[in-house]
Amino acid sequence: MRNNKDSVNDRMIKYTALPAVYLWLAASGAVVAMGILKPEVVLENIEGFIALIAIIGGTAQPAFATMLELWKAEQQTETELHPSVIESQTRVMEERASIERQMALKAQEHKHMMDAEERRAKIKLVAEGKAVFKLPEKEE
Repeated sequence: MRNNKDSVNDRMIKYTALPAVYLWLAASGAVVAMGILKPEVVLENIEGFIALIAIIGGTAQPAFATMLELWKAEQQTETELHPSVIESQTRVMEERASIERQMALKAQEHKHMMDAEERRAKIKLVAEGKAVFKLPEKEE
């Protein structure tokens, strides 16, 4: 809903579809309850109860379905186009890209540091004469 104001579709659902659905549920529940408590009354008038439920539920069903579809489409549009949702999604994507860049830089720095440490260790071993391999001696 926009700014806490009901749209036309919201009002149609609230004042038309919901009361009819509640009436249908109440009538169906009453028939079931009466069938449990007084089965002989329901069995004698089963056609009347079926007609009651069918009239309440079936006559206005196409209108209810249309109104519900309009309402769902409106709610979907509001959700998809709401500025805060778009800003939030954009912010999340930017943060995700920033984190990925930072992780790539850290991985690259780590690789360079490890390569440098390995080179330093080799140079130190060679300088101390402890290297596994020896530098070729110059012949004079």
